[in-house]
Amino acid sequence: MWHHEGNDLRHKRWSERPLGTKVAVIAAGIVLIPGILALFTAVTMWLWNWLMPALFRLPTIGFWKAAGILILSHILFKGGCIGRAGRSRRIRARVRERMAEEGQEHAA
Repeated sequence: MWHHEGNDLRHKRWSERPLGTKVAVIAAGIVLIPGILALFTAVTMWLWNWLMPALFRLPTIGFWKAAGILILSHILFKGGCIGRAGRSRRIRARVRERMAEEGQEHAA
């Protein structure tokens, strides 16, 4: 939701969005998030069943074992925290903004 205020282009906060937009975003999340997770799980299962038995003589797996592999890999490689990466990106963006503002103040 972008809108113009003069030449200022900024993102609307959640509280500033209309009720219809909020309902649409929540409904889309309820449908899309499980769908995307199921798609990733199905792709993992397909790739495992295609490659691993032929390469390493491992057994084929089902949908729920593929979901378990995805969860385990997330825990092992990302540290298990789901929201941490998003927050750290926002924090880094704020730090960059402050540094840019301070740089402009010193240059003037």
